Amino acid sequence: MTMSDGLTRRSENPVPEPQANLGYLFRLAFQRFRAALEEQLNSLGLSAQEYGLLSLFDTRSELSTSDLARLSQVTRQTMHTAVLGLERAGLVERRSKNRRVVLVGPTKRGRECLEAATERVRELEQAAFAGLTRDERRAVRSWLAGVATMASAADEREPNVGTVSR
Repeated sequence: MTMSDGLTRRSENPVPEPQANLGYLFRLAFQRFRAALEEQLNSLGLSAQEYGLLSLFDTRSELSTSDLARLSQVTRQTMHTAVLGLERAGLVERRSKNRRVVLVGPTKRGRECLEAATERVRELEQAAFAGLTRDERRAVRSWLAGVATMASAADEREPNVGTVSR
């Protein structure tokens, strides 16, 4: 018997026990949600990563590649590659603001694709929230947002963590 055998019930898709390690529960929930998301977006020709990038334009008309990278927490080089892929698909377009800054914005097709994808994502979210009241849903969202900001709050409190003083 392995250590994880006691944390899940036997089945095709193991169901975790509530007392399982929180990190394990996060990882499992993320993996299953991401797989369902990929399945929902596949027929639109989008990956979850591409949807995440397009969704940044939900409230903004255009952003610089650097801003996109910062908001997505990836390197500028990684973002540049992602933007080129979306541009080839006709979902975003780039324009130079000046010699150093390139702005990226969704095309009409990109906005339409974002709208259709967001509708599918909301359906998936509703399925994830099935059985919860409005107050419970709000509590889950607030708690997750708090957990998501936990690391950055710790970084702000201890700015010298990970640095070597000489």
